[in-house]
Amino acid sequence: MMFAWLEFRTMLFMTGLLAVALSLLLLAINSRTAILTGLKEWVCANLLIGGAIITFTLIILPLNFRAVIGGFFIVAGLGLYFIAIRIFDKRPIAWRNIRYALLAYIFVKICITLLSQNEYALVVFDTALCMVLTAASALYLLKYSSQNHSAEYRFTGAFFIIFTAITLVRFYRLCANNAAPVEHLTEWTLNQVTFLGCMLSVLAINFGFIAMVNAKLAELLAHTAGHDWLTGVMNRGNLEKCAELLTLKTVKYKQTQAMLLMDLDHFKVINDTYGHLFGDEVIQTFARLAQDNMRDEDLLGRYGGEEFCIIMPNSSEKEALIVAERIRQKYESMTIMFDGKSVKCTVSAGVCDSSQLGSEFKRMFSGADESLYAAKNAGRNRVVSHSSL
Repeated sequence: MMFAWLEFRTMLFMTGLLAVALSLLLLAINSRTAILTGLKEWVCANLLIGGAIITFTLIILPLNFRAVIGGFFIVAGLGLYFIAIRIFDKRPIAWRNIRYALLAYIFVKICITLLSQNEYALVVFDTALCMVLTAASALYLLKYSSQNHSAEYRFTGAFFIIFTAITLVRFYRLCANNAAPVEHLTEWTLNQVTFLGCMLSVLAINFGFIAMVNAKLAELLAHTAGHDWLTGVMNRGNLEKCAELLTLKTVKYKQTQAMLLMDLDHFKVINDTYGHLFGDEVIQTFARLAQDNMRDEDLLGRYGGEEFCIIMPNSSEKEALIVAERIRQKYESMTIMFDGKSVKCTVSAGVCDSSQLGSEFKRMFSGADESLYAAKNAGRNRVVSHSSL
């Protein structure tokens, strides 16, 4: 029996050590990038759950102490898991609501401690909360998260379900015999199975979360490689690549696609007069305006320093002309503010469609460029269609 107990403690220690190592890995990732969020909260959750496991296994401590402190650690840790997942998914919970929930939990726990004559109510309350929190994490990952169809999210969600099932077993054991409810959880045969099951589930959940982090980093890397660092829209290479795929679809379904080529007027003057940081603000403002005035299926890319291109699938030159004119008018009416300075800017645009030039990107770009050149020569701050040349 002694050797079995030592073996059990060794397994707990090794799984706990591995969980700490995974937490250190997450801290290292967090120190390298500010893009990912929720990692610090996840590490704190691991530390709380580790503290709960240690508290529960120290049989030299009084049972009521283990019930109060250990229960608080495990509930807080599982709650932080849920919070970290939401933050990681860019859907954080308001900290005000978190504070209210924590205060309510502490208040109920104090009331139960003062009013009850044993640890039964405390353990039942904490066990029920553990089931709710792990079930909530599983439900969010598998149904409501932005990436709920990815294998990494499903893997992590599945082990949250397993954790919930193990907790349900403990809850059933508590309620099975009211005569000695807490003693059921101090029987080492049951504790060995449930503690190890919980710890292994925690390890699997950590592996799943690290896989989620890895997938997110790969996604961000791919996005960075294909998008302009200043505006967040497609860069030239990515735009041309996506345009080739769009051309195949256009030809297959015999559709017409249109192109807008837009160039900010007198941009060099703005840079020379107000500085490059102001110039960056002018470019970013225009990119946001263009995005707000195009459809979801349209493609927007920064083709040069101050030159932008929009490709509109299943659209005609006339429709592109309307969009370009709307963007031109709104940009002309805007006052761009930066560092206490203000400026009004204009944009020139050329438009064309594939019915005149064919769907090949280079031919359409050449036609739109020719129209843009005509707009510049005509005095700028205007839109010229290729059919009018």
